[in-house]
Amino acid sequence: MTTPIPQSFVQTIAKERGVTDAELETVFMALDGQSTATIATKLGISDIAVRKRLGEVYKKFQIGGNGPGKLSELRHQLLFSYHTDQGTSDFSRGKGSLLKMAIGQRQEDWGQAPDVSVFYGRTEELTTLKQWIVSDNCRLVALLGLAGSGKTTLSVQLAKQVQNEFDFVIWRSLRSTPAPSDFLGSLIQLFSNPQKPDVPLADPSKRIDLNSKISRLVEYLRKHRCLVILDDFEAVLRPEELAGHYREGYEGYRDLIVRLCEVNHNSCLLLVSSEEPTELALLAGEKVRSLKPAISSEIAREIFQEKGLSPQDQELEILLSRYGGNLLALKIVATTINEFFEGNVLKLLEATALFIEEHISNLLAQQFDRMSSSEQDIAYWIAIAQNPVSLATLREQMLVNSSLSDLLKNLDSLGRRSLIDKISEGGETVFMLQPLIVQYVADRLVDQIRAEVLETVKTQGRERMRLLKTHKLSINIAKQKGNKGEPISSILGLVKNRLQVLFVKTTGSEEALNILKKVASDLEDKSMLELGYARENLAQIISEIQR
Repeated sequence: MTTPIPQSFVQTIAKERGVTDAELETVFMALDGQSTATIATKLGISDIAVRKRLGEVYKKFQIGGNGPGKLSELRHQLLFSYHTDQGTSDFSRGKGSLLKMAIGQRQEDWGQAPDVSVFYGRTEELTTLKQWIVSDNCRLVALLGLAGSGKTTLSVQLAKQVQNEFDFVIWRSLRSTPAPSDFLGSLIQLFSNPQKPDVPLADPSKRIDLNSKISRLVEYLRKHRCLVILDDFEAVLRPEELAGHYREGYEGYRDLIVRLCEVNHNSCLLLVSSEEPTELALLAGEKVRSLKPAISSEIAREIFQEKGLSPQDQELEILLSRYGGNLLALKIVATTINEFFEGNVLKLLEATALFIEEHISNLLAQQFDRMSSSEQDIAYWIAIAQNPVSLATLREQMLVNSSLSDLLKNLDSLGRRSLIDKISEGGETVFMLQPLIVQYVADRLVDQIRAEVLETVKTQGRERMRLLKTHKLSINIAKQKGNKGEPISSILGLVKNRLQVLFVKTTGSEEALNILKKVASDLEDKSMLELGYARENLAQIISEIQR
């Protein structure tokens, strides 16, 4: 074996760990790059016996995990011990040596990655992701889904399990929205000599400067096998517009993604986001793939068992149908059952169709506020219907004068945000929101309708009406298959309840009703083109309050 590390040193270290002569002979051959089959033939033993000897060596060096990464980790440990003993950090490389699969100094930079000491299931997703990243050498893998679905935790757990396959593992959050040029510069510095930072000098043209940094990063990703995780990627995408478009000044991240997807290298960018960048659909293929983590009944059961709860299979099914893939929501529900329902899952299910705690509400609000106004309008329509809605129904009910193309763009954008699901029903495509999203959107809509009604009573006019004009609150779509979970109360019913409570505290229902009736009467000679659904909605609200 040709190696910069003397065999005598390796033998001494191995003996200190209790490695036998037979095991040492086997591991020397493995470190020299020989396959288990070749080793078995040369030693006159079975392939299984070779693997068993190597397995014993890994145990004695306290190396866990699966696959060829264990041999790579052994190389790193031996190399580190040797250079520590020699008092040098000059880790030379040599083909056919202990360094064949490793760079001289493997580095891990986890930034502000969260702790994953508690992790639930995800066996299927982890297997798939490891296959894509390690075996299939994907250049980019995207983990997509709503906030609270466990994407970040999954990314850290995945990186921990595959870290021995990479020379560099770098985890970064983009929550603080670093400028593309600054971010690239910080990455390049990780690969370069601290005394001689290898960062391209600024150019009068920022574009050229950015491209040169991307090119330099690509060189390192070709030279070393690296795993780079970018979490909170949605932070560099533009809010209040259709999903997937970059903030002004942050288009450099798109250039980075496109280049890393198109050029040849052996590294991988793991992108974690609640919103899918538009370019991913065009880049998707053999080396660029996406995954939306799902919550299985096994994961849900683990969450509840950790809290000392043992829900029945039917109860788990109901919880999953109500809270969908929101792992955080299930954790909060489990805690609530313990604290307020004596650990009885059924009691919570009977007490409320959906429980949205403040933290979950805040996460959903952040997601909703990123939507364009046209996307919000569509979400309101689906929440009013409380059932899957077809494209034809949306076009018929919506008064906004938009083309089919615009409507499809908005639906596609909602899909990029993981807020809307498409399913096939009765030969047509229908769109639906998860029950948790429906509940949140409905509550938000009711609050805004209530505010508009109060303004109408206050001003005795129609100047502040918006949603009252654009959305028909009494829409009634027949129950269709595919709508899981218990429906929420009708929007009209919720509006009535909140108005009655408020009227009792302020002007009283009778005075407010008289004002609403007068406004409704004044609208009778107005056209639908001018009023939209306002007159019909006021009539329905008055009728509900009078019941």
